[in-house]
Amino acid sequence: MIAMLKLILIPFFSILSAFAYAKDYEYQQFLSDNEISPLIKSDADQTVDVIEFSSFSCSHCAAFHNETLKEIRESDIYKNINYYIVDYPLNQAAFYASIIANCNADIRPSYTDSVYENYDIWTKSATGEEIIELLNNYGLQLGLEDEQLQSCLKDESLQNNLLSLQVSAQSNFGVESTPTFIIDGEKIQGNRPASEFIKVIKKKLKNK
Repeated sequence: MIAMLKLILIPFFSILSAFAYAKDYEYQQFLSDNEISPLIKSDADQTVDVIEFSSFSCSHCAAFHNETLKEIRESDIYKNINYYIVDYPLNQAAFYASIIANCNADIRPSYTDSVYENYDIWTKSATGEEIIELLNNYGLQLGLEDEQLQSCLKDESLQNNLLSLQVSAQSNFGVESTPTFIIDGEKIQGNRPASEFIKVIKKKLKNK
């Protein structure tokens, strides 16, 4: 499996550098073109779209999920957020986790939480085989069937879609590092204090 991921990722990262940024490409069109659904959909009258481009192997992404996002969830503006995650895997392990995360939409939110909550465990594994076993188990423990897991790991269309999204994120929005956020069209790079995200979201709501 690791050898397979190497074969996929090596030409892919060469493709990334060949794209120029498409400044006029709207984020709503990106979501529509790629049929990306929110992990959390608000039913409020006024909403703000928050898109997170993240890599499961990214320590700052883990900090965002384990700390910052928890604070945002406790705020009064959380009910107004449509929250999207777009995988932007930075290495083979992150790409492998992204395949599993996109294998079954029902477990995607819980799988994301599980991988980040256990970040210090699986990222410090001694071998690639141990990493794969842990990432598999996080999915299986959430109800993913082994047959479905194995099918997804062999699904080239799923893998190519992940890579295509990554290319599109860089070419259209200049995403080059994780986490990167687009909040109603405004790009924010890196994990920030929850108060900064809340301030931006409140501003967007006020201007609607």
